[in-house]
Amino acid sequence: MKDSREIIDQACRGKRPARAPLFDIFQNDAVIAHYSGRRLDGTADADVMIEAAAAALDGTRHLAPPYAEGQTWTDEVGNLYECARWTSWVRTHAFATAEEWKAWIPAHIRRLEARLPPTEEEKRAERAKERALNARLDGGLFMYCTPSTAINTLLFGCRCGLDVFPYLWTDDRELVLRWMRALEADTLRVIERTADRETGPLAMIYSDVAYHGTLMFSPGMMREMGFFDDVAAICGLCHDKGLTVIFHSDGYIMEILDDLVAAGIDGLNPLEKAAGMDVFEIRRTHPRLILVGGVDVSRLMPFGSPEEVRRETRSLIDGIGAEGRFLVGSSTEIGNDIPLANYLAFHGEAMSG
Repeated sequence: MKDSREIIDQACRGKRPARAPLFDIFQNDAVIAHYSGRRLDGTADADVMIEAAAAALDGTRHLAPPYAEGQTWTDEVGNLYECARWTSWVRTHAFATAEEWKAWIPAHIRRLEARLPPTEEEKRAERAKERALNARLDGGLFMYCTPSTAINTLLFGCRCGLDVFPYLWTDDRELVLRWMRALEADTLRVIERTADRETGPLAMIYSDVAYHGTLMFSPGMMREMGFFDDVAAICGLCHDKGLTVIFHSDGYIMEILDDLVAAGIDGLNPLEKAAGMDVFEIRRTHPRLILVGGVDVSRLMPFGSPEEVRRETRSLIDGIGAEGRFLVGSSTEIGNDIPLANYLAFHGEAMSG
C-alpha cells in the first residue's frame, strides 16, 4: 500500500502511526482472490500473490505461490520432498543415522568454506531485483534479508532432524560445532548480498527453536552451541547495514528473551499465543521491542466470530501498539483454514486506526 513504508518506519521508531501497519503471509486462496481480484489457477500465480500483498499488506516476508499438488523435488542434501497446496514435507530423508550424517558433513563444510563473498556485480543485480519487486508492491515492504541461524539451517534447511541431531551432538560435538561455524560464515555472506536499507530496511532472523510451552534445547546447550553469539553476529552485520532486526521463532521462547535482547535483536515475531507467548507481558518487560504478529491463528482466527476477531485485534493495537513498535498480523500466517469473513474483520479493524 502506498503509505506502507512511512507507517512501518513510524511504528519502528516508537511513534504510533495513523493506523497499525499490517505484516503477514498469505496462504489463503479466498483472501488472495479477494484482494487481487484473481484466483490462483496455475496460470499467473506469482503475479496474483504480489497483487494481493500490494493491496492488503504493508509488509511481508514470503510471496511464494502454492505448489502444484503432488509436486516432488530433491534438495542439495538429497532429501526428497513432496508437496501439497501450501506446504511441503520430507518424504524420504537423505540420511537416517548419525553415522551417515558424520560421513557427509565434512564435505559440506568444505563446500561452505570455498564460497566467496558476493561481488559488487552480484550485489547490484540483487538490488535491481529488489527495486523491481518494490515497484510492483506499490509501496509495500518486502523483507529481502532473512538470515538463518546455524541451528535453524541445520535442522530445517539440511533436515538433520531432532530424531538424529542429539546423537550427532553426543557422538561428535567438535564436528557439529565446525559445521555450525561454517554455516554462520555462509549466512554472513548472504547478508552482504541481500542487506540494503533503501530497498528493505527490515531483516528477519529465522530460527525456530521452541515448541508450545518450552524450548527445543536448554539455554545452557544453546550457549554451548554458540547460538547467542550467532544471533549477535547477524544483528551486528545487519545493524552495520542500517537494518532493523526482527527475530522469528515459533513456540515459547520467554526463557531466552533476555539473551536475545542482549544479543541485539530489535523485535520479535510471530508471538504465538497458543504456545504461551504473552504479548502484554513482553510489552511490559521489554517496552522497546518491536512486536510483529500477535493475532492468534490457532484458535481465534479459524474458529472465532468476526466480532471476536475485531475485539482481539483492537485490544492488541491499543494495548501493545499504543506507542508504536507494533506491526499487527497473524501468529504464523493466514492459512486456508481462516474464513474470509474473519480475515476481513481483522483487516478492517487494523485499517480503522
